[in-house]
Amino acid sequence: MAKLELRLRTFLPFKYVVHPIHPKTSRFHGDTRNEADWSSTKYRTSQSFSIDTSKPNYGVKGTAKVGQTIQEDLVKGKWKVTKRETASKSGLQYNTNIIDDVLYINCKCAMKNPLVGVAPAIDYTFVIKVTRTGSVRITGQRDGFPAYEFMRKIYSMKKGPEVIYSAVPESAKEIGGLYPFLKSEWVDVGRSYDSVKNN
Repeated sequence: MAKLELRLRTFLPFKYVVHPIHPKTSRFHGDTRNEADWSSTKYRTSQSFSIDTSKPNYGVKGTAKVGQTIQEDLVKGKWKVTKRETASKSGLQYNTNIIDDVLYINCKCAMKNPLVGVAPAIDYTFVIKVTRTGSVRITGQRDGFPAYEFMRKIYSMKKGPEVIYSAVPESAKEIGGLYPFLKSEWVDVGRSYDSVKNN
């Protein structure tokens, strides 16, 4: 049995990304961070799950958060912050079911830029599988942009949080990966819990 927390987040590792309609005169702040930063408060979307595998229903508590979108415009030759807005958390959803004593968390994200109505959304559909020992597996599909990370922290572990899955675009120019018909990645990654290896 184990008590653990899972974090599934999307983020922009770059300082800026261009506006899809006005790329020369408008841009958005990125999250300017690397992957595998458990404590970071910089992200586009975040779904976290606290789990107690000793409870019959796994005691799942889910939390959804959305990062603020900040737009800069070129005003008289200088970049200036002109708009700030945070999208609704309604674009982040999950439900759970237990089959053969294994927990399944069905996660869905459809999060649009709140400042650009015609911009494509960040989309993913993942299923997270959790066993009584704390082993996890994530499967599903995601857009080709932005960056994704899925991390696990088992509270008995001495080494702290670990990355189960991550994908980081090399350039902000890969933003076209938000269009589902251009690039959709299949994910299938698992990690057991080994008390010798993980402590």
